[in-house]
Amino acid sequence: MNSSRKPSHPHSQRNLSSEIGPFIALNQEVFAELLTFVDFAEKFTIGFVEINFPPDAEILVEVLKTNPECGDIQFVNMSFSDANLRFIRDEIVKILPTIEIELNKKLILIVQGLEKSIGVYGDYPPVLQDLNFVRDAYKRTVPHPILFIMPDYALTRLAKFAPDFWAWQSGMFRFQTPQITKDYAINEAQNTERIIDR
Repeated sequence: MNSSRKPSHPHSQRNLSSEIGPFIALNQEVFAELLTFVDFAEKFTIGFVEINFPPDAEILVEVLKTNPECGDIQFVNMSFSDANLRFIRDEIVKILPTIEIELNKKLILIVQGLEKSIGVYGDYPPVLQDLNFVRDAYKRTVPHPILFIMPDYALTRLAKFAPDFWAWQSGMFRFQTPQITKDYAINEAQNTERIIDR
């Protein structure tokens, strides 16, 4: 009788799985490169992932965590959205002991949200000054591969204001946004406005 009822999705009306296909199809090559990177990365290794559209970051993390090729990898997501963040390494070092590391799995950290503290303009954001300054300490205190996911402008500023840290990267992965995801976001924004109007 009630077979026409749609299954409810935890992501409000958003069905991530319907967006994964177009996202991976559009970014097949770069995704394959990223898989190779996470496969070979050992100890402290840096990969930068350029994603200009926040929902895509969600999709990418989901795809990595569920990819059969990443079965022996434990991805741990760290989100730093504090605009006044200065000492990112200290924050990571605080979180590390709280992670329950799965047996026989390689730990890879995914860092998101740094664009908030990097900012869009102004010289030498404190977070980047520190990143550049303490880079040697990372090898010792964060002995895991790290993927930094951020938009292009934040990466440009990182390259400019933390050049030594930038130079240590082992991989740079630029992802594009599928039209379906852009349409979804525009829709969501309009719906949100409607809800606010109400």
